[in-house]
Amino acid sequence: MKVAVIIAVVLFSSATAFSIPQFSAISGNRCINCHVAPSGGGVRNDLGWYSWYDVGLVPRTNDLFSWFYDKDSSNQFFNGKLILGMDTRIQSTRSFNSEASVRRTFPMQTSFYSAYTPIPEVTIEGSVNLSTIALGSDNLPYPGMRPAAISAIIAPSFSWPSLRVGMFRPNIGMRYDDHTMAPYSYTLATQRRTVIAPDWSELGAEVSYEGLKWLSLQAGVFSSEGLSQVRISDGIETFSVVNGNQPTLTARAVLWPRAFNDKLNMWFGGSYLQNNDFSITSAFSGIGLSDEFSLMLDYTRMHYDDRFSSESMMAELMYSASTWFFPYVRAERYYTDQYRARGTYLSNSATIGAQIFLMPYIELRPEYRIWDTWMTGYTSRWNVQLHFFY
Repeated sequence: MKVAVIIAVVLFSSATAFSIPQFSAISGNRCINCHVAPSGGGVRNDLGWYSWYDVGLVPRTNDLFSWFYDKDSSNQFFNGKLILGMDTRIQSTRSFNSEASVRRTFPMQTSFYSAYTPIPEVTIEGSVNLSTIALGSDNLPYPGMRPAAISAIIAPSFSWPSLRVGMFRPNIGMRYDDHTMAPYSYTLATQRRTVIAPDWSELGAEVSYEGLKWLSLQAGVFSSEGLSQVRISDGIETFSVVNGNQPTLTARAVLWPRAFNDKLNMWFGGSYLQNNDFSITSAFSGIGLSDEFSLMLDYTRMHYDDRFSSESMMAELMYSASTWFFPYVRAERYYTDQYRARGTYLSNSATIGAQIFLMPYIELRPEYRIWDTWMTGYTSRWNVQLHFFY
């Protein structure tokens, strides 16, 4: 019965879910501590699953719902060789492009994950985006989205570098779980555009080092088919953001210091993506007090030589009010310069929201956002998101 319910939820939803950096700062765990993939996102390992399996305003022991969780003891099967997971999001929102825009409720995000470890040194992991398969390649909401991803992670020892090969998301920046946040987006007069799409992946290889508790290093080389689908404008002409015939190179480094008997958790990092004339430079940091709060800062610059550049800045403060209630505030600023257009677009955004875990595997996320652009006045909207995960 439970499996049927999970499958039904997945089938009627749509994109991918990323890891939560805010909880990394609150808990002191790195991405790899809770996820199979070194960069985070995708299927959760045993620690990632157990961290949330009993979090909710209504616990799994409640008499009314305990039957649903009776057989639910792990997301691992066949002596831990197989791991399963999923994320689904449904959203109700109104576009800020016009006061006349109507509210829409739609499936926003879906991933079904699995990972198989035939021998301890090799793990094969992947995800399927059922919504993109249903929509078809010609109707994807974001250029660069992929219907599926798969990779092999070869890790002879945790103290040695690992090699990941296949079709997967290159490791840049932090893996935020909300693609409407400022990093990897830019704004124009009345719209916000996403360059790095949900479920973006490329064919390539990446080396990761996580052997020290305070350091993460990654470097990769990828094809550019996905990014070549993204188009931007210099104010007159529209063109592909990257040269599809050129390789995309990436590098990332993150420091994870802790202090005061591991009560104060921090990270400081940067990443770089280069493809011919296009580059993305990111600097990001976070600080958190265990089980209390997290503060995240992010700066991202996207640049195409002599034609386009954008800068985005983000700051978010989250408070752990209880095990199931996490209110937050977020401020964002965007600068966009189309070199053949007049002037620079400046936009500001302020968001008040909360992550509310109603029951194990069910999260409600209401938000109120205010947009202020160079145009007269400002626009405000409330949104709500329902998230099912496993």
